[in-house]
Amino acid sequence: MVIFELPARGDGGDLRAMSLGSCRVKNPLFVLRDRGDLRISAEGPMPTHTAAEALQSLAVVLGENYITDMLKPYIYEGDYPPSFEHLAHTIRQGVDVFVIEISDDKQFSYRGICLNQNFVSRNLVQAHRGALLDWYREICRGRPAEETSVLAALEKLSDGGFPHDEPMADLLRGIKLERSSGGDIAKTLAVLTDKMGGRWVVVGPFATPGDNGDIMQRRRAFNDALRDGAARCGAFFYDPSELLLAYGKERALAGNGADIYEYAETFYPTVGDTLVKLVRAVGPRRGRQTDLLAAIPPVPAAFPNLRRASWVIWLEAKARTVTRKIRRPGRRLARWAARRLRQSPPNR
Repeated sequence: MVIFELPARGDGGDLRAMSLGSCRVKNPLFVLRDRGDLRISAEGPMPTHTAAEALQSLAVVLGENYITDMLKPYIYEGDYPPSFEHLAHTIRQGVDVFVIEISDDKQFSYRGICLNQNFVSRNLVQAHRGALLDWYREICRGRPAEETSVLAALEKLSDGGFPHDEPMADLLRGIKLERSSGGDIAKTLAVLTDKMGGRWVVVGPFATPGDNGDIMQRRRAFNDALRDGAARCGAFFYDPSELLLAYGKERALAGNGADIYEYAETFYPTVGDTLVKLVRAVGPRRGRQTDLLAAIPPVPAAFPNLRRASWVIWLEAKARTVTRKIRRPGRRLARWAARRLRQSPPNR
């Protein structure tokens, strides 16, 4: 989760955008920050892979949800922040464009709380040195673990000297893995766009051109579902497979093209430039909460019951509404943004 500012281009102010996604989005933005192309206003330690995780992360930052200490290792990256006050304040001031990367339809969860799949693997399974492997294989088949599997895992934890108390047993019983349908993802996107307003760009997973294996076929089908869901919400959809097609997988992906999950670090500037073009394509800047409220004349404290003029009442309502929701751009804006991107491809 990163909020960044792009320099103004004659429109009277900087363009503020917010990214929700994994390191595939975050790392290129920080490269552009170091290059001086943008400014990072705020960030949060919650990488996400699904629309549901993105919705949850916003709710946590805005104080609408809470993550217990037991679950923080499976949601947060690195140190756990004592407060999201600065991040929440920046969001409430107004964000012009949201960029959400949705790279997977698989979701780990525990009693309604979304868990990051990488952190479940790293901080739960791998951290216990094989004691939970059989349990993990079972839940990865898409069903809750059987009680016999939980008890066997607890015994292995005990043998390895790891905690095997009731909270751990409850965690093993409660974690599940489910796939979200295209319709479910579209509904979550609709909730996100209605909740936050602004313009939205949905970025899917990349699929390697020429690779027709099961993983890449699933990614292409997933992108088709995302494209449809984004269109329903008036968001612009971008398929990063275009970058691999334009530059070649050997240049774009880590491991000289062998890594099917990460971009090469040398390719980060190109990814970052593409994200910036997407943000600018679906702009423009919208009014900040502080900009609009500053234009409203206050009622003198000595006259608390003084009636406001009708135009002041209208302006107050507008100030509250425009920072919460603006009219979504629709299919026409998506087509217009696509044309702009085609006219200005990333520099090779």
